[in-house]
Order: sequence, then structure tokens, then C-alpha cells
Amino acid sequence: MADTTWTNTGEEELFPAKSNRLKFVVGGVLLVAAIVFLVVNAMSGNTQLYKTVGEFYAEQDRLIGRDLRVAGFVIGDSIAFTQIDATTSRLEFEIVDDLNDPSQRLHIVAFNEPMPDLLQHEAQALVEGSANENGEFITNPGGLLLKCPTRYEELDPSEHPDNIERPVN
Repeated sequence: MADTTWTNTGEEELFPAKSNRLKFVVGGVLLVAAIVFLVVNAMSGNTQLYKTVGEFYAEQDRLIGRDLRVAGFVIGDSIAFTQIDATTSRLEFEIVDDLNDPSQRLHIVAFNEPMPDLLQHEAQALVEGSANENGEFITNPGGLLLKCPTRYEELDPSEHPDNIERPVN
């Protein structure tokens, strides 16, 4: 058997071992930066502003062409539904913040939407879409949401057709 001995060549002194701590710090910083980037990127693409009619007109120059939601009350006299052909329709109406002061009206246009049963005077409307330079707010497909204020009033138990009384707690 051959005699072998272990000798130190001094190579370890030329290339000292790197600290594992530095690797973990750099890796942690990269991981945190990646998470922050993903969160900011995801949130910036999905944000949608929510405005009232008055707020929309206050910032109109900045909001034209931007996807947003606008809420208001429907003015019943302004509702117009036009069936252009078998597949094309145009629904128009105006919304305001205050029905007692209809000075600031936002003209809403919805293409190829059916005439909703709840679209009536004083109904609360929430429309999603964008405004153009002509002063029209064009809704997104399916972007018209309505709530009729009279539809959800509480019924007096004495007026119930079956004369059902409210349970006592």
C-alpha cells in the first residue's frame, strides 16, 4: 500500500469561505422586492375610481377616457330607449346627485343593453364605463346597476294580504 499524506497547500488562505449570512440577506431583499413589485403591479391595473356626479364634473378633464364608476339618481324624463336594428339598441338617461337640484346632469349611454324594469324616476344608478369628449358617459357591457328605492320598502304587517303578524322576540 502506498503511503499518502495530507498536506495543506495554502489554497484556503487565498480563497476564504464566503459568509452564508450575506447570501441570506441578499436573497431576502430580492424576495421582498419581488413581492412588493407583484402587489403594486396587480393593484395598479385593477383600480377603478368611484365618483358621484359632482365629483366627476369637478375632475372632468382628468377623468375623460378613464374607466370609472359614477353613482347618482335617475331623472325619469330623460330615459330614452331606441331599438336601432335586431341586434343593436341605445339606452340613454341622465343621473344627478340631488333630485331637488338637477343642475349637474351626467348623460349616460348604454349600447346593446335591454331596457331594465328598474330604470325609472328616482332609481339609484351605478354605472361603470368611461366619459368621452362629447359629454357622454358610455357604459361598459353589463355596467349598469340599478336599485329602485320603492321596491325595498318595508311592508306594514297590517297590509299583508294573508294578515300575517310579525313574530315577537
